Amino acid sequence: GYLEEVEHLRHTYECKELYKDRSKTIERVFADLKEKHGLRWTTLRGIEKVSMQAMLVCACFNLKKMANWMWKKGQNGPGKGKNFFVFIKYLSKMLVKILKPHFSFFEKWGLSTV
Repeated sequence: GYLEEVEHLRHTYECKELYKDRSKTIERVFADLKEKHGLRWTTLRGIEKVSMQAMLVCACFNLKKMANWMWKKGQNGPGKGKNFFVFIKYLSKMLVKILKPHFSFFEKWGLSTV
């Protein structure tokens, strides 16, 4: 059946080589999310709240990767990082606008769009 074929393919030379790279790429992302971005544990209850937390963390992780890419590109390009700072300013305003209705702690902590 299907599972036997998958198990057989997993042990071929080509798949073993691909699987080695997995630990450097895909598994590294999950490790960073758990260790650096707080996805090892949650203090929230309910699948909806935990799902929202995971989606926000993953979205922020992707935005961080994009910002790093823009920063590196801007350091070598004509703007010398200008695009990065414009991106961060726009991003912070957008995130507060999107998240403010869902989280009451924005008012309590005094977070702004600056």
